[in-house]
Amino acid sequence: MTKTLMKYALLLVLALALGLLPACSGGGKPGPQEKFESLDMSGVNKRITANKGKVTLIMFWATWCPACKTELPVLEQLRAKYPKDVLDILAMSVDDTDQAMREYLKTRPTTLTVLMAKGDVSSEFGVRSIPSLVIFDGEGQVAFNSSGAYPFEMLDPVIGQLVKGQ
Repeated sequence: MTKTLMKYALLLVLALALGLLPACSGGGKPGPQEKFESLDMSGVNKRITANKGKVTLIMFWATWCPACKTELPVLEQLRAKYPKDVLDILAMSVDDTDQAMREYLKTRPTTLTVLMAKGDVSSEFGVRSIPSLVIFDGEGQVAFNSSGAYPFEMLDPVIGQLVKGQ
């Protein structure tokens, strides 16, 4: 099987599993943003451009989303397996303020880069429910964009294939 065909087969398996895995919708509590770095679409594009040659995974999430809380440890497993020079993982919060994140991360620290989604970032990626994953290959092209919580056993082969393709 060719490398491209294998990549698309793995992505198809992930997409088919989407219907079996939970996602959240709804809103958080409104309020002002404070200290976490916020990225707008321009900032996200700059980050992806700077990551040329490595895979970039963005997870849109919120502290009030139970499925998101189960997805964070999966991404931490990916972080432990793949070094930062081949995989950049961004946990992009759609919470209205970073106060909830700060409180959550006091009880559940993470090794991931946590950012606030600013402006229209989530809508630009078509995020309608969370968690939502967007994975870019080393050329900055979207390789996967779908909502749902995915187990490590499903994401690892996809990331592995994309990393090998670099």
